[in-house]
Amino acid sequence: MAGPLAIVIGAGPGLGLALVRRFARGGMSVGFMARRAEAIGLYQAELDAEGLETRGLVADAGDPPTITRAVDELRNTYGDAHALVYNAAIIEPSRFVTPSGITEAQYASAPGWKARGDPADFDYLMDTFRTNVAGAQHAAGLVAPAMIARGSGSILFTGGVLAFGPWIEWGVTSLGKAALRSLGHSLYKELTPHGVQVATIAIHGTMAKGTPYDYDRVADAYWQVHARPAEEWEPDFHFKPHDGDGKDPDA
Repeated sequence: MAGPLAIVIGAGPGLGLALVRRFARGGMSVGFMARRAEAIGLYQAELDAEGLETRGLVADAGDPPTITRAVDELRNTYGDAHALVYNAAIIEPSRFVTPSGITEAQYASAPGWKARGDPADFDYLMDTFRTNVAGAQHAAGLVAPAMIARGSGSILFTGGVLAFGPWIEWGVTSLGKAALRSLGHSLYKELTPHGVQVATIAIHGTMAKGTPYDYDRVADAYWQVHARPAEEWEPDFHFKPHDGDGKDPDA
């Protein structure tokens, strides 16, 4: 039997898929979105084999009409969303006015990220903002009215340590995470009086399997935030297993 709807925007092979699994295992029907049809097909086959109630749809977080269509399709099948997790972002080492000081960023056992190289220009900055920030606002606007009417729901954003202080090789991503956190705080003030929880999950380390930042461990933290009582709501939730986590490795 289908449970209440959770939506995960930004389903990749790491945290995104772990989030879909965790919310589905919590008894929810989970609609998830990614840009590539091949990826959606692969994830859907895995999730179906596990007996989880999920539905993958092709949509681009930086292209609002595709997200609107996907949310409408999920709503027609499962009803209004009870949870939204916005996990989409353009992640690339980049600086603003000087070339990248590295060719690739690679931390712990996580896959590396190839650096942009050239400084960010206006168009690049606007493209990243569409996905990293504006897409979150658009998605929240799609699900919030029904949550307000019902008097319950959760909107969770994937943030990070970069929101609290930029790293030298991650200027553009840092800007996006800081703006996303500000959006989360604003929505927290707007929606808390209506019984709707909004929180940004600040991940203070690089996620990798078999580490304290294992995808499944991080995804479980999102579930715990979603399920916490209203008296425990805060606009920031810090996932930080160790006190010294979160320092800029490229400084």
